[in-house]
Amino acid sequence: MDQEPIGAFDPPLDQPPRPRRRGRVLAAAAAVLAVGVVAAVVFWPSQEIAAPASTTRPPTTTTSTTIAAPAAHTARIATVRPEVAEIEVLADEPTGWSDAEPVVLPADRPQPPASQGAAAPREPLPTVEAPIVGRAATATGWAFDNPGPYDPPQPFTMLVEEQRGDWLKVHLPVRPNGTMGWIRADDVELSTTTHRIEVRLGERTLRAYEGAEVIADTQVVVGTPSTPTPSGTFFVTDIVPQRSASFGPVALATNGYSEVMDEFDTGVPVVALHGTNRPELVGQDRSNGCVRVPNEVIQQLADTVPLGTPVYIFP
Repeated sequence: MDQEPIGAFDPPLDQPPRPRRRGRVLAAAAAVLAVGVVAAVVFWPSQEIAAPASTTRPPTTTTSTTIAAPAAHTARIATVRPEVAEIEVLADEPTGWSDAEPVVLPADRPQPPASQGAAAPREPLPTVEAPIVGRAATATGWAFDNPGPYDPPQPFTMLVEEQRGDWLKVHLPVRPNGTMGWIRADDVELSTTTHRIEVRLGERTLRAYEGAEVIADTQVVVGTPSTPTPSGTFFVTDIVPQRSASFGPVALATNGYSEVMDEFDTGVPVVALHGTNRPELVGQDRSNGCVRVPNEVIQQLADTVPLGTPVYIFP
């Protein structure tokens, strides 16, 4: 079955949103598949156009603990076991879930309001008829390849919301944003992290924490009013080195998708935190939904945070 590729992040702003086209393989993806190469993310140069004036503050890139941090919290991460080539996820809670005793997970985590639903509904990603490379909808939920579709291949990882008995409720890389499903605990390895990333869209800032310690604090580029960065709870799915200076040295792909666009350039509209070759735009709303981070900071995050790290995006 034809599959949509995982696409470029943040395409040129002078290209209007294009509708997804079902049941087709893009020329580039077809060429790759023809030679048997695993599908990978390709990021294309990003161009800017004039945008309405916005408040701009000088960028800062500090690693300081002087900023008052919220209480530390621990996130639980599920990583699919190497021997599991495809993880099956249920869309509906399994039998006995409601009656099982929940495993107590650390509380006091941020609760950013989700923007999903504020705009006109978009088509789900993926659908049964139109899978994405490495991600498919099924009659009972979804199936995800392990390792995932990015280059280099990385284990499929999910942020855990709740655990009861033999099942885990997890956040998923599908649209609508905020979608969760259920997986068997035996199919994954559980770990924890005290790392988290918080983005404040109104302030155009990013702060990263390890426990209560601030390990990065910077201004960023966020989405325009017409192509906004979604808010809510997300997580880092993959850490992807970049071939184009437009995206800096590396991108932290998330499980989030644009809520107003159906396609980024050559693929599905995955939202990422990535570097930039336009540092003078830091502090403005100039992207198609991704969060553009000064290169030294995004590299620091890529070297520090694990897959599954929660990304809390506040309005």
